Amino acid sequence: MLWQGGAHAPPSPLERYRTMPPKPLYAEYGTDVAGADAYASVIASTTRECQNIMLEVATKDAIVSLDGGTTGHIYVVAGAAPIVLNGVSIPKGADIQGKNAAAGQNYANLRIHIW
Repeated sequence: MLWQGGAHAPPSPLERYRTMPPKPLYAEYGTDVAGADAYASVIASTTRECQNIMLEVATKDAIVSLDGGTTGHIYVVAGAAPIVLNGVSIPKGADIQGKNAAAGQNYANLRIHIW
C-alpha cells in the first residue's frame, strides 16, 4: 500500500509486534571446562529462584546436583541433545554442581543454563 508521496505506509501496531525480536529470558549460566570425581560448582549461587534448566556436556557423562553436591539429581549423557527440564524448583542461592559420572572419566564442557 502506498502512502502520500509514493512512500509505503508505516507498519500497523500489530505488524510491528509480529516483527519484534523476542525479549531475552533472564538466565544464569555456567560452564565447567574439565570434570573431576568430586562435585565442583558450575553456578556458585543463583541470584533468584528459577524453574527451568538446560544441561549439556561435550565429552564423557556427568552428574549434576541442584543442592550443592548432596544429591545427584540429573545424569547428563555426553554428545546428546541438551536436556531441558521445566517446572524444576531451583531456590535463590542454590549451588549447582557437577562431577564425573564415572571415576577418572573427566568430562569436558558441562554447560548449565537456568531461568
